[in-house]
Amino acid sequence: MASTRGTPERTSPLYLWLAALLRDQIESGHLQAHGPVPSERTLSERYGVSRMTARHALETLTLEGYLYRNPRRGTFVAEPRLRFSVGSFTRNMTRAERTPGTQVLSAATADPDPAAARLLGVPPGGRVHVLQRLRTAMEEPIAIENIQLSAERFPDLLEHDLAGSLWAILRERYDVHPEKADARVVAVTLDRFEAETLGVKAGSPAIVLTRTVYDAEGGVVELARDVYRGDRTEFEVRAPVEDSQP
Repeated sequence: MASTRGTPERTSPLYLWLAALLRDQIESGHLQAHGPVPSERTLSERYGVSRMTARHALETLTLEGYLYRNPRRGTFVAEPRLRFSVGSFTRNMTRAERTPGTQVLSAATADPDPAAARLLGVPPGGRVHVLQRLRTAMEEPIAIENIQLSAERFPDLLEHDLAGSLWAILRERYDVHPEKADARVVAVTLDRFEAETLGVKAGSPAIVLTRTVYDAEGGVVELARDVYRGDRTEFEVRAPVEDSQP
């Protein structure tokens, strides 16, 4: 994605200035994916900063997911982040020309908490299906989905093949058509289980997308908490601009 910013002003701390400069070069395409990044020595000489400053800038961009390190060969530009909108993972990946994949981590029927029962319309004594799935793109781990659905509404859901589009199952087997979703996006760090499942270090940045999905009649279809790798994903939001004038 091309950068819309000019050259960042040289400010203190210098490593943030250098990181911003390199980030703009990556986003504008001057530094290509999987291409080498100038060494600490080269950056130091080119921009008149210490090698420690250059090292800190590279470490910052590596943590942000713009760079990756090969212990034997050096530091390289990472692939652009996968761009998501709130909706079907499968559809997002198909649009990006990436093959989506799914690994079911767990699937069970359990007693819901009061808030989930109320939102999903579960009657007293009713239960919910709780699914946890790892979603991949071209076999690369991208996100962990944690989903709840009413077991009363979808009684035999767990008998179906859940290693694909869940929404396709809802449409084809139950004639339920997810139409819209309310979502909240929060930046977090991954715990040990999430990091191991996604193939990154514990404490790595992540994006949590909390979704409430509605059908055509306005009823809640599912509740979900999706954990996305912060180094590989970004979310696109399109909305009308609100007029701030009275």
